[in-house]
Amino acid sequence: MQILHLQIEDDYIEEFLKTLPHDKVRFIEKDFEENKQKLNQELDNYSNKQKEFISYSDSMKNLDDYLKGME
Repeated sequence: MQILHLQIEDDYIEEFLKTLPHDKVRFIEKDFEENKQKLNQELDNYSNKQKEFISYSDSMKNLDDYLKGME
């Protein structure tokens, strides 16, 4: 599979996408590769314990406490 970069007029993009065979074409977000690299780096940091991470539930508790303090 090859990657092509196309510039398409905004008012034509929906029409253009409908013409492509969905079994032959895969759509990738503009920043997909960069975001993929960032995610892999953070996962490596987590796996190697190079950074301190806070669990989701703890971060929500911290946010809740912060918001309550703003009242």
